[in-house]
Amino acid sequence: MKKYVCSLCRWEYDPAVGDPDSGIAPGTAFEDIPEDWVCPVCGASKADFEAEEGEAEKAESDMAMWQCQVGNCGYIYRPDKGDRKGKIPAGTSFEDLPDDWHCPVCGASKKMFKKLA
Repeated sequence: MKKYVCSLCRWEYDPAVGDPDSGIAPGTAFEDIPEDWVCPVCGASKADFEAEEGEAEKAESDMAMWQCQVGNCGYIYRPDKGDRKGKIPAGTSFEDLPDDWHCPVCGASKKMFKKLA
């Protein structure tokens, strides 16, 4: 069964695990969750979830560059180079950066970055 990710907080719904705290049993497909169910982390609606990318799509997006959107910063995170200052090794995708990672130039959080096309 396909996993779904909250587009607001990136929490992942895994059908194998379900959401027992919300009464969703393990083995429940996302399509079978009631329409009034909400993300257990941020409260987003079911409509705010997106199907997780397949392995081929994910591999392509893993090497995408991301740019800091704070004022005049413009720092670009390049997965092929990593972040030496933050001790992030080369080959680490933006999605795999720790949640507490910050822009090495201005200190902005990951939420302030935009994926470059």
